[in-house]
Amino acid sequence: MEQQADLHLHTIYSDGVLSPEELFQKAQDKGLKAISITDHDTIDGCVNAETVRDKFNMDFINGVELSCFENGSEYHLIGYCIDLDNQRLRRHLAEYRKIRLTRAKKIVDKLLMNNVNLSLEEILDKAGDAPITRPHIASVMTDKGFTATLKEAFIHYLGEGKPAYEAKARFSVKDGIKLINDAQGVAVLAHPGRFISQEVLYKFIESGLDGIEVVHPQHDPMMRKHYSSIANQYWLLATGGSDYHGNREYDEDNLGNYTVPISVFEKIKSQANLNKQ
Repeated sequence: MEQQADLHLHTIYSDGVLSPEELFQKAQDKGLKAISITDHDTIDGCVNAETVRDKFNMDFINGVELSCFENGSEYHLIGYCIDLDNQRLRRHLAEYRKIRLTRAKKIVDKLLMNNVNLSLEEILDKAGDAPITRPHIASVMTDKGFTATLKEAFIHYLGEGKPAYEAKARFSVKDGIKLINDAQGVAVLAHPGRFISQEVLYKFIESGLDGIEVVHPQHDPMMRKHYSSIANQYWLLATGGSDYHGNREYDEDNLGNYTVPISVFEKIKSQANLNKQ
């Protein structure tokens, strides 16, 4: 069997629970040959990973999962093999960190109107060095007993259409693809799932998408087949991973079971090299 890679992993630098070094160790223990760290709207985990990667017998490419929001819908783009020193990318991530803080303040205000009393300081403490995400807020809600689980926090308060939902700032997928490509990276649409229309997906492909995440816990076999077919049809990379965070009951089972062949890892590196030319 060909060696396997997990190209969708999160650390403490966004909303995961493991440091990059701990994540390398866990992935190596699972028998993986290569990984990518794809934290939400931050490259800090990848910067740290570069300092510890040589301790492990694994290959590594850096990544980032960019939040995009357009026409009332949220989409995620993964950028692989990006230039971590790219100034435009760094400016975007710094600005987006500020935007996430403003959004968190609005969510806290909405929660208070629904008798859920959290302080911004508690959420900042939970997030640590990471940009604030809704899972950080959900975690504080659970810690304080307002909800029993993170999932419950989203179902009743934080999910789209719920009382404390606050949409993200507009940032189009087309702009996200350009940002990644300008940073010499490879742009992949993350977990498209069953909610994206064919029309929207083809618009993204026309905007210069390099790949589609085919393997993901949200994708059943029929969806994998569907997106794999589209990737083949348009000469796109078919990537995948476990989307491991470490704070959900299914994470431990998913890690090592949602993988792609190491050849996909090599194709991403080859595509990145082409983008640099």
